[in-house]
Amino acid sequence: MKEVFKYTNADNRYDYILHCLEKCEQEQMHLGNKEVLLAYTGLLVHYIMVARPEHEHTLYSIMKLAGATFKEPGFRSPFWSIIYRYSMSHQEDVIFQDGRNLEHIFTNADLEDFFAFMEWSIMDVDDPQEQEKMLGHLTYCRIRYIHNRPKKIAFSSGKKKHKGRPVQLSGEDEKIHKFLEEYTPEKIKSYLDEYVIGQDEAKETLSLAVYNHYLRLLYPDHKILKNNVVMIGPSGCGKTELIRRISDLVTVPVATCDFSGIVATPWKGRNKEEALLNLFLKANRNIDMAECGIVFLDEFDKIIPSRKSSRGSDINDELQGQLLGMFEGTLVDVPCQLKEHGREMITMSTENILFICAGAFEGLEEIVRKDRNTAGDSFGLSTLKNKDVELSKDNLKMKHLMEYGMKTELAGRLSNMAVLHKLDKAALRRVLTEPKESILEKYKNEFKVEDDLRLSFTDEALDEIVEKVDGMDIGARGLNAVLHDILQEPLFFAPGEENLVEVIITSDVVKRGESPKYIYL
Repeated sequence: MKEVFKYTNADNRYDYILHCLEKCEQEQMHLGNKEVLLAYTGLLVHYIMVARPEHEHTLYSIMKLAGATFKEPGFRSPFWSIIYRYSMSHQEDVIFQDGRNLEHIFTNADLEDFFAFMEWSIMDVDDPQEQEKMLGHLTYCRIRYIHNRPKKIAFSSGKKKHKGRPVQLSGEDEKIHKFLEEYTPEKIKSYLDEYVIGQDEAKETLSLAVYNHYLRLLYPDHKILKNNVVMIGPSGCGKTELIRRISDLVTVPVATCDFSGIVATPWKGRNKEEALLNLFLKANRNIDMAECGIVFLDEFDKIIPSRKSSRGSDINDELQGQLLGMFEGTLVDVPCQLKEHGREMITMSTENILFICAGAFEGLEEIVRKDRNTAGDSFGLSTLKNKDVELSKDNLKMKHLMEYGMKTELAGRLSNMAVLHKLDKAALRRVLTEPKESILEKYKNEFKVEDDLRLSFTDEALDEIVEKVDGMDIGARGLNAVLHDILQEPLFFAPGEENLVEVIITSDVVKRGESPKYIYL
């Protein structure tokens, strides 16, 4: 269907749509009224071609208009109102005039058939990440305008029972329903923008992953693909802060696990089940809630590089293999030594758990650079050889992760890549001063709350702080260390000082270690 916009002639367009409808019917399903679907799809595309700028000639535009076509008793749906207005302003346009008649025979059942047709069409998209994004958008548009849908969603619908225990979430379905009513991917990103500077591509990827996670929970029968994420970026670029903010926003439990010490053999150290146990505890030991949560695996890259044992075998290969089922969705026995539970083992299903893996993946840039050099040589572009390469969503491919040491099957289960960039001085300055709850604001609040003092910094002092942190090469993580060192004297001195009203940090305080300026009444 994405090819339909190539046809400028209406007759050719209808012939192409009819061909797609017939192919869909042959391959997958019976469509109730093919003639009505043909007329409706043709009307949708025709309106977009006539009324929308060229950049909106996409499947997303079709889905959005389709979502606005649902009928409610006593109300004209937004889409038919649009067609009515266009038929009045384009009175010679036969397609718009026929569209007004179509309104009276087109039903919600026809629209459901149309969405099934769209879903079939999307499955032909080659890029798995784009395909999953489209399916999530399709499901969103499918429910967005159904104002009279039941408020109580049967949350456990479509879920499997395991080990004799039914999956039920009493009351939690309503929380998930409300989250979807309040937040779109754009609104989730807007929330993250308030706390994390830059990294727009990564925030978009995470926002969509969280949104799709909620859609999967609320609409299990739609079989929305799982949207596990791998975040790649240097230390201090915002990976952990993004997860912390997502944890504050969502209504499902979020657990963090440091994967740097995880091993394949349980009796030799920490094992992968620790992440699921953390999620179980975050869910207040409610296993049903835990099975719908989000797991953040930090330092995930530490299990990827190939390390050979004395016998020549790859000691990380087994661990990566164990993660395949956990990421895809399986039953996992989790060691649990909580005596009040009366058992040493719990069984968790990971089918509906979203996994977000993060790491610096040091050395990955070199792999991408060599790949570009090879491509450059084949096209006679030898000038690429000595240039540094910064990782981005455009140049980083799954094959690079596999060359880094990730198993092909594991890479396939991490369908979305989010690349975060190293913070330059300008970004560090913004991180220091702009976000809600910035580290600078927290220190100011500490002086204000405890001693009713003003804490201020000159612009030159802020520049020197950024210069120091940039030299540490650990990103925003260095801000707290530098600030604490600078403020150690006033934090110790100010509480016992009478009539002190303000502490001013100058560049000399930062650069030379001099005392701050103390302002008294």
